[in-house]
Amino acid sequence: MITLIAKKDLINCVKNIKDAGDTDRSVSGYSEASIIVIFINNYNINESYILMTQRKHNLRKHAGQIAFPGGRKEKDDKDLLETALRETEEEISLSPENYDIIGKLPRFYTGTGYVVTPYIAIMKTSSDWKNIIKPSFEEVEKIFVPTSQELLSPEFHIREKPPIKSSMSMTWRINYKNENIWGLTARVLVTISAGLGLREYPPCDDI
Repeated sequence: MITLIAKKDLINCVKNIKDAGDTDRSVSGYSEASIIVIFINNYNINESYILMTQRKHNLRKHAGQIAFPGGRKEKDDKDLLETALRETEEEISLSPENYDIIGKLPRFYTGTGYVVTPYIAIMKTSSDWKNIIKPSFEEVEKIFVPTSQELLSPEFHIREKPPIKSSMSMTWRINYKNENIWGLTARVLVTISAGLGLREYPPCDDI
């Protein structure tokens, strides 16, 4: 059973995952993007949570999908970390001083033309995040914080054929209440679960 995931656990997780991504593939022909997976710890009850968003249903791309804060790299971004920090603040009003970046994972390629670099972060205990975060009116439908148990436990991970036309043959889905967590978001969570030693790594050619 997963309870509290400490900072040292996330540091080890990043180290474990460094060779598990699509490190040997070119980014040519793909749009670069980055995301932040933010862990939130409640030390009073020894429970960890992961910050998630749902995209607006009227967006041109990935409408209504469950995602992590983040987005496409802009020409003025000096690197992908700056992209992730900027997008997180734009989408949920959470500035970088509220969390610590632990490290980054290898690139993940999608069947829709994106190559995504995930960053792992942990919320600072001093952050008043509950009173800070709010969804962007233009991009985010809602924000929610499932427990790590609900997202990282292998019993909730399902590998299946993609529900949309894709260049990849298989994808991942996570059973979480009535939310449809699938594709890249699910694969990142499955990979983090593997990095924490909870399961085997997913194949690199999955979405």
